[in-house]
Amino acid sequence: MVEEYSDEKLDEICNRVYGWFVEFQKSQYYEKLTEEQKEESDFVIMSFAEFMYSYHGLFPEEWDEDGLEECCLDTLPRKVCAEESYYKSISPVLSTFFEFLWERNLLKNAQRLIRRVKSIDEQIIKNAIDPKNWGIAKSFMMAAKKAGVDVTNEKEMEEFIALYNLLIEGSKGCDDLNPPVKYEKPKIGRNEPCPCGSGKKYKKCCGR
Repeated sequence: MVEEYSDEKLDEICNRVYGWFVEFQKSQYYEKLTEEQKEESDFVIMSFAEFMYSYHGLFPEEWDEDGLEECCLDTLPRKVCAEESYYKSISPVLSTFFEFLWERNLLKNAQRLIRRVKSIDEQIIKNAIDPKNWGIAKSFMMAAKKAGVDVTNEKEMEEFIALYNLLIEGSKGCDDLNPPVKYEKPKIGRNEPCPCGSGKKYKKCCGR
């Protein structure tokens, strides 16, 4: 039976994995990464750990090949708005991180996870750049980025949402916006339910 999701458990997992990441940064394994992979490593590791629990119900000690593959090929491409460098870094960063955890006896099935994540390296990237694999919230955010909107700027996002709605209502210009879904709220509160339908608070999901 899968345990019910809780913010407290997620926080505990994130704190534990971040502690591992801090030690990982000091190790010889971290030095194997390229500069680009090092820059992406924090986000790769923490988003993987968070989504493995949030969407697949797995604690770090329960990480398995099937959960890893589903998370990397479906959940992350569908949910995470990031540059291609993030997705190119997933396999090398995670495989190196798993090596580190295996040496420290923190992840028993690390070798199987390493083999699996290396085997899906190219597919991760393909899935991530294909808009057909994006969720509604990610599609909207990517459309905003494509339009040159600073997605961290509240005013710019409100203006983009208003324009987005007008284009849809007028049935013109919609081909450039993916997907054609109207957003009624100009602002999403951090503690409101995430519009992606995950059932979690916005700040714990796409708001990250």
